[in-house]
Amino acid sequence: MIKTARVLPVFLFSVAAYKKDKFSVLNKISERFKDEFLIVRSSSKNEDGAELSNTGHFESVLNVPRENPEKIAGAIEKVIASYKKNSANEEIFVQSQLKNISTAGVAFTSDIDTLAPYYVINYDESGSTDSVTGRGGRFKTFVRFKSSPTICSDKKLSKLIRSLKELEELFVFPHLDVEFAFDKKNELYIFQVRRISRAEKEDLSSIDLEASLIKIHKKITKLSSLHPNLLGDHAVYGVMPDWNPAEIIGLKPKQLAGSLYKEMITDSIWAYQRDNYGYRNLRSHPLMLLFLGVPYIDVRVDFNSFIPKELDEKIAKKLVDYYLDKLIAKPAFHDKVEFEIVHSCFYFNLPEKLRNELGGRGFSDEEIEKVKTSLLSITNKVINFRTGLYKKDLAQIEILKEKYDSIVNSQLSAVDKIYWLVEDSKRYGTLPFAGIARSAFIATQFIRSFVELGVFTKDEHDLFTGSFRTITSDLHDDLAKYAEKQISKEEFMEKYGHLRPGTYDILSRRYDEDFNNYFSVLKNKFVQRSEYHFTSTQIDHINGLICAHGLNTTAEQLIQFIRDSIEGREYAKFIFTRSLSKALSLIEELAVKYGVKREDLVYLDIKTVLNLYAALDYRDVKEIFDADITRNKLSYRYTKAVKLPNLIRKADDVYFFFIPPEEPNFITHKNVTAEVMKEEQLKEGELLKKIVFIKSADPGYDFLFTRNIGGLVTQLGGANSHMAVRCAELGIPAIIGAGEHNFNSWIKAKVLEIDCLNRQVRII
Repeated sequence: MIKTARVLPVFLFSVAAYKKDKFSVLNKISERFKDEFLIVRSSSKNEDGAELSNTGHFESVLNVPRENPEKIAGAIEKVIASYKKNSANEEIFVQSQLKNISTAGVAFTSDIDTLAPYYVINYDESGSTDSVTGRGGRFKTFVRFKSSPTICSDKKLSKLIRSLKELEELFVFPHLDVEFAFDKKNELYIFQVRRISRAEKEDLSSIDLEASLIKIHKKITKLSSLHPNLLGDHAVYGVMPDWNPAEIIGLKPKQLAGSLYKEMITDSIWAYQRDNYGYRNLRSHPLMLLFLGVPYIDVRVDFNSFIPKELDEKIAKKLVDYYLDKLIAKPAFHDKVEFEIVHSCFYFNLPEKLRNELGGRGFSDEEIEKVKTSLLSITNKVINFRTGLYKKDLAQIEILKEKYDSIVNSQLSAVDKIYWLVEDSKRYGTLPFAGIARSAFIATQFIRSFVELGVFTKDEHDLFTGSFRTITSDLHDDLAKYAEKQISKEEFMEKYGHLRPGTYDILSRRYDEDFNNYFSVLKNKFVQRSEYHFTSTQIDHINGLICAHGLNTTAEQLIQFIRDSIEGREYAKFIFTRSLSKALSLIEELAVKYGVKREDLVYLDIKTVLNLYAALDYRDVKEIFDADITRNKLSYRYTKAVKLPNLIRKADDVYFFFIPPEEPNFITHKNVTAEVMKEEQLKEGELLKKIVFIKSADPGYDFLFTRNIGGLVTQLGGANSHMAVRCAELGIPAIIGAGEHNFNSWIKAKVLEIDCLNRQVRII
């Protein structure tokens, strides 16, 4: 029936027929096939159902030699054994095994979590047939909106998409899971077609994304044109650069978290800080844009904000265009633009880097010198021991502490308190925090240059940074004091009770609301800190570098700046989040007072709350909240359904894009917080509700799904692997293919939170 692809010869038989006359079945197989190798595959009634696919649950045996009846029989019996009970009524099929494979993979004809209208194609070009479905490999993931108006330029992908469309028409069903391969002659073969199960899914397939994507495409096209107040010939949008909304509020934040982040930082506060520190004035430009609710940093605006005010306009434009082109050429750097793309401050080996990098990109020696001098000027203003900008910001944070106490202890109404907590937190909290964070970045660059220029070794670097005293280390020490009954629980909570893992998430419980769950499994010890003292030789080395480069400081003052700014960054965040957390608690109090459900508050826009302070209309608070929540709930369905890349380099990226191989695959839209269970603990450990870590997404781990695990993390594996499919249909939150760095970092946690919808992981 299928015209766009081939299906290999197949022979189907029942287990009962095989048991009744084994040799007759084996003879038919020998007569039917002429290929060198066969595949013996399961075909159980318990596979590929509308609600449960059981993909990978039963055996399939590859590389079975056709001319060896004993091995064929052994493969068949292995498949029968995997059926376990009532196998007589089950079936098995034998199929030719494709030779000379160039590409193999799995394609979904809708999103596995939402059934939204996307083709998601996971494929491997190594010639292997199991790296995508099971054990991980050098695979690629391609996502394409079904009604994309643009033509796919890749010939193989274009051919596959035509075949997927034909399969949808043949089966009169839009949600298919298709295993495929291309041979070395680029002939397409379809191995298997099954339904994507609907179990445990919020079906968003009825949402009309086409009109919304047309709007996003037009919006990006308009925003990408030349702007009279911006340098740069084109625009780029990313979820990770600079203020990193993907990490702080998630890729799909609900309205309250997204609007709070905009209000507190990205609408204007961020630009005020850059302007105050001597960079270009971008005060009227919002840094973060929302495309159907997905937060993106406007990278062109961001790169403009890293240009010193005093830099010549011609050089400044040249520099912004260079930065944009570099990011487009190296998209893997989108989460580290300040280290790998832009030059935003002076440090000791900056001049060499500028010469090496810009010298070969059309910048003259004079232009490079002007870039260096302008960055040196900014850095001197920041690090000055007496008048340094970071010192003023640290002083502002202390004012916020006083403001907090006066507001919280006042007789103001809840609405008034929320308004002033937010306003004071912007002026005396997030604004100075942004400055201290910028200072800490400059400090980090100096530390890195110490290593690169031989001031100290990497081990000494670790000793130095390990000697810093931060809020995090204080918390660990105070928790140890609490465990040893040196301080009371009330004393601990007075200091740390306002903290919550999701700073902007009203549903994220504060420490003082859920102490036992946060700290029950911890057996804290005091943080071991060793003082680090620079040697006289190191001090002389640093002073020599300072003198050579014209910095207005001394070695001792620079070291003190590094300590103060890095320790101050954590302290400033600790203080401003106290005001923010209290504002969220007061919003909850309002909700209780007016009968609004707590879980609905995540859909409330913070401006709706703040407007209550200065505006009064005929409606009561419940009516105002309910109207806003209802509208934002509807909008959020579109946010959940849409699939967009982490970096938008051109408008067409909203219709189709590749997912980088190092990007984790989050399965389901669920959230889980639980203890971590490592692979070596699986046999003896209790897995109930635990988050299990295993290296690969191998179907051999299917037994995990009988143990009621709470979540799953694998280092290897693709978006369409067997384990991904099983987790999706069973509703188990999972991260498939976390990558080595993430896997090794997360596995160290005792308790972990995985928020699949927002693609966030928090070590609790």
